Amino acid sequence: MTIASELNLLLSQGVTGNQTQLVEALKERRIHTTQSSVSRALRKINAVKVQDNNGNTVWALGRTEPGLKDIGFFDSLVKEVVHNGVQIVIHTRPGTANTVAKFIDDHGFDHVLGSVAGDDTIFIAPSDVDLIQETVQKITAYMKQIGIFVE
Repeated sequence: MTIASELNLLLSQGVTGNQTQLVEALKERRIHTTQSSVSRALRKINAVKVQDNNGNTVWALGRTEPGLKDIGFFDSLVKEVVHNGVQIVIHTRPGTANTVAKFIDDHGFDHVLGSVAGDDTIFIAPSDVDLIQETVQKITAYMKQIGIFVE
């Protein structure tokens, strides 16, 4: 059996995990391989990244598994956009705040002074707090338009 066919079999049986976990699952079946070989095999069988019920990113075969949500790289990078009347806060998937902040900064919103991004949180300083709700709406609409915020 090839790595791709064995991965296809594992995933079709409901086994999911990240690439490292899949290497271990293959090892249990006496197939010794590397993470890079698993990566290539996952592309070959058209596996997709999904979120399990605990919010972990794992690999699976399409949307066939109940309880798993397909998450392409850019789909739903943003979890929520909120404000307190003074600043805007955007919560993102872990490790993606800098990417989202770059999209916002590059767009050049008129009423945004700047942003600061951590791992999963972005703080945005609006130039006019009287227009904060309008600014949130424009940022949210833009993120939906480019496909990084799917409610």
